[in-house]
Amino acid sequence: MQPFDKVSTVTIAVRDQDEALTWFTQMLGFEKRIDQVGNGFRWLTVAPPQQAEVEFLLASWFPDLVGKNPTWVISTRDCQGGYEELKSKGIEFVQSPSPRPWGIEAVFVDLYGNKYALVQESAQVLTDEAESNALGLKGVAVGTVLPAGRA
Repeated sequence: MQPFDKVSTVTIAVRDQDEALTWFTQMLGFEKRIDQVGNGFRWLTVAPPQQAEVEFLLASWFPDLVGKNPTWVISTRDCQGGYEELKSKGIEFVQSPSPRPWGIEAVFVDLYGNKYALVQESAQVLTDEAESNALGLKGVAVGTVLPAGRA
């Protein structure tokens, strides 16, 4: 039996939950999912409107971690378009759209300095047997096109 079903929540350390809620909803277009108070804590989550699987928990009870979260990856079909739209809203990018082995990536920061990679995944064509083996795809034919996100 697998002990896990799925990743459901990612904690983002924030200084002020209301301020963070405004930033995520107005700047990124996320929607508020849960807003509950109990036992001295406020459980406040946001997520992209079209995504049901994973939510960001905007947690104010980790003050020493504000701005120190690891980089989270947010998938997009159009990295350049997303970059231009978010930049026009005043979102700070620390990396403009750049080609990477996994696709096109731009990196922005939230109002606390936490980093987010905006990634447009690309398909990959296996070019040799060594590459296939290195990716853990032993036996997959050279010339096979891997779907975005598989490489």
